[in-house]
Amino acid sequence: MALRTLTTIGRKISEWNLLKITTVFATNTRNLKQVTQSETADGTLVIAGTYVPSDRASNLVTVKLDHEGPCSACYMCKLNLDVKHTDVLILSQFLRTDGCMLPRRITGLCKRQQKRIGTMVTMAQKAGLMSNINPSWSHKDPRKRYRYKKWNSYWDETTIKC
Repeated sequence: MALRTLTTIGRKISEWNLLKITTVFATNTRNLKQVTQSETADGTLVIAGTYVPSDRASNLVTVKLDHEGPCSACYMCKLNLDVKHTDVLILSQFLRTDGCMLPRRITGLCKRQQKRIGTMVTMAQKAGLMSNINPSWSHKDPRKRYRYKKWNSYWDETTIKC
């Protein structure tokens, strides 16, 4: 009697756990996997995953592999992105929480783009577009600098040498 009750409780728990399984999983940047459950004639449960095309596939940026430029490994060079010092949302992705620049092995940029992004971050901070995360006594805070250096700086994007 007790064994029969435990098996029915076990079946109910396993059925309840199967209902908790979500039916769509993200597997790749371009594909979604839909999980289907079916039971065969002999009582075995078959769980199968099939790829479903994403409805957001048109929003993905595709990179051609036959790119011939100064750098073939960097995605900024491949996509030919022109990031300026006013694009603070893009630049903030390359900063740590303490305000320092992320290293190249994490950002995946080439030397040229890493230096360029670092220059853009400095320019955005000096222009007052991005905050400087420094101690209160630091002279890197633009308001605590001497004379003309405490005012915001403005640059022409064509003069950037990187």
